[in-house]
Amino acid sequence: MAAQPGQVGYSIIDAKSIDAFMPSVFPPVVDDSLEGLAGQLGLDPGTVTQTVGAFNAACRVGTFDHTVHDDCHTEGLSPPKSHWARPIDTPPFYGYSLRPGITFTYLGVRVDETARILMADGAPAENLYAAGEIMAGNVLGKGYLAGIGMTIGSVFGDLAGRSAAEVAHG
Repeated sequence: MAAQPGQVGYSIIDAKSIDAFMPSVFPPVVDDSLEGLAGQLGLDPGTVTQTVGAFNAACRVGTFDHTVHDDCHTEGLSPPKSHWARPIDTPPFYGYSLRPGITFTYLGVRVDETARILMADGAPAENLYAAGEIMAGNVLGKGYLAGIGMTIGSVFGDLAGRSAAEVAHG
């Protein structure tokens, strides 16, 4: 998605899938036709119907089970969809706009006690600090408690800021 115009992509699902996964925090755009959905999303209806048609034609439906890696896949698409592929053909249709982002990078970067990033050889970077989710996996180790990212960001953000200020002001 990062390479798309405006860094926006779209996820389109149909009535078969709307209740199969955790509900979105944001409501979807809904329409009884793909063309109508495309229009509401600001997309070219012809391109959307062609893209969904190509996806549907590539689907090799097996036994759908959203709780495991099932045998529903696509053939002839790049990249291939290895699980949970079913034709998008049952109205109403739902669309979600998506943008790239990083929630956290488990075991991303390591930091020392001053929040300075540790390089691959273990040596601290001269002037590079990290706080929050980029280094949270190294604090948490295993699992995630909702809201802990804000705590880690606040504590290590303060620490990183103070450490960087010390280096900047000598």
